[in-house]
Amino acid sequence: MAVKIKVFLYYTGFWIVFAAVCMIMFAMLFAAVMGVPFGLMMSIMGVAVMVFRADFVISEMSPQLMLFTGLAGAFFTAFLGLLAVKMGFAVSRLFLRIKRRCDRLRDW
Repeated sequence: MAVKIKVFLYYTGFWIVFAAVCMIMFAMLFAAVMGVPFGLMMSIMGVAVMVFRADFVISEMSPQLMLFTGLAGAFFTAFLGLLAVKMGFAVSRLFLRIKRRCDRLRDW
């Protein structure tokens, strides 16, 4: 009886961690999906403003600011996306570890 409770608690703890990581991963991947294209578009607009000397057309931001802020935002959100994938791998390894442990408990 105690083994069943222990196994239930292990799996319940895992599913709580899984739900929390899933929500965090969703937010990070959404930021990556939205941030990378926006950052690249912002940097392309910055280059276009620098090349065509059209400071008044796009915005009042300086072209250098548009270029480097766009690139920094794109790289940062891409990093968030890669970090979310890494978190997914960590959770899957945790599941395998918990599954092996629960199988050993049941066989014992």
